[in-house]
Amino acid sequence: MAAKAALRMRVRVLVIDNTQHVGGIFTSGLGTTDSYYHSTIGGLAHRFFLDLGKYYGLPPGQPQYLFEPHVAEAIFNDYLGVKSVSVLLGRTIQSVQKNGTKISSITLDDGTTVQGRQWIDASYEGDLMAKAGATHVIGRESSAQFSESFAGWGFQQSVNVSPYLPDGSLIPGLIPNPGETNGQGDGNIMAYSFRNCLTSDKSNSMPFPMPVGYSADQFVGTSRYIQAVSATQLSDVLTLESTVNNKFTLLNTQFFSTDYPNACLGYPDGDWNMRASIWTKHYNYLTGLLYFLANDPSVPASIRSQMNLYGLPLDEFTDNNHWPWQMYVREGRRLQGKYIMTQADLISSPTKQDAVAIGLWAIDSHVCAAFASSMSGQPVVMHDGAMYQPVYTPYQLPFGSILPNPSEVSNLAVTACLSSSHIAFCSLRVEPTFMVLGEAAGAAAGLALEENVDLSAVNVTALQNLLAEAGAVIKLP
Repeated sequence: MAAKAALRMRVRVLVIDNTQHVGGIFTSGLGTTDSYYHSTIGGLAHRFFLDLGKYYGLPPGQPQYLFEPHVAEAIFNDYLGVKSVSVLLGRTIQSVQKNGTKISSITLDDGTTVQGRQWIDASYEGDLMAKAGATHVIGRESSAQFSESFAGWGFQQSVNVSPYLPDGSLIPGLIPNPGETNGQGDGNIMAYSFRNCLTSDKSNSMPFPMPVGYSADQFVGTSRYIQAVSATQLSDVLTLESTVNNKFTLLNTQFFSTDYPNACLGYPDGDWNMRASIWTKHYNYLTGLLYFLANDPSVPASIRSQMNLYGLPLDEFTDNNHWPWQMYVREGRRLQGKYIMTQADLISSPTKQDAVAIGLWAIDSHVCAAFASSMSGQPVVMHDGAMYQPVYTPYQLPFGSILPNPSEVSNLAVTACLSSSHIAFCSLRVEPTFMVLGEAAGAAAGLALEENVDLSAVNVTALQNLLAEAGAVIKLP
């Protein structure tokens, strides 16, 4: 979206992606659209959903919000397949060179040097932002830091599953009780996973593979959970959201499901070797879980038979054994920039003078810690941080939320690791929001070149007018 918006300003654009495929999680299995009111999605993001509608044969002007990964990728590739756009795939940033507060060039992992006048970090990892010296954080704030009632330690759920093995060690995936106090901040972030695309079409599927080094012992927690809740249905353990053409997107339920708590903590600030290791760890966990649910005799036959109705689609992720390229990095680094979005901005102060987009999603946090605990003297498995707090009305996203402090970096916009608290990010973190912010950033970059200023000095009124003329939704309905 950022690239396409910048192209409207008649500038040259270079897109760099660390994978071999553009599109992030939308092209890696998330075939649904997280938005309460689709009318808040305007501009280029709306065009994307209209193009999906055209592909699936809907009447002209009717958008489609459920889709297949390969279709989303084809549309994104079409957007980038023009002369004014260059695309570098499978590259990562080694270092950033600056002239004062301006990024002048970056060096990639293969030694390539890239120069540019305006820069946008639209990645889940935020490496450009971090290496350029923009202040950022990882983890949860205390409830006192921004006066957020939902912040910090203390939003807990438990299940009557023993967290201990016969030898007294913890079952796989758990940590000891951290013993934190309610409202306390910490370094925890939301659990990662994959949002796999599965299919029920046997002519287009392969069985779930057994990962290298698989052991059913890794899933003793899942087995105990199934027994504890008397699970008989696959939906007790996994959520499968229907998309199109007999395909489904895979989602966590609650305990011992697709989320892999505690396993992602080294990812945000890790190098790409560490991130690859964490990717593999999550891959082994989730492939193992799917294989376990489909085959292990400890799993009720009803669940096994339901699991075996599905498989990995042969027409998706064809160069990666039909597994998504992109892990679901739900949360990593967060910019602390010109304006920091907090809980109040979602609920009690939704209007912004420098608004460039609209947001609307719940404060939707997945588990941030899974650990051994006790209740009434009995050992239990406890989750902390998972919540779904409704946000009932749309809120405006300020231009300042995607800008670092100009005294640190003045020619950079950050759209996915935007400036926010953990609680605010739990609502901001959905793909439609990233898309509309991408368009705003791309338009701002083009305007900055036109005005011969840095991104941080763009005329906001001119930017708002530019976005509105392109059909972006900025005003609150």
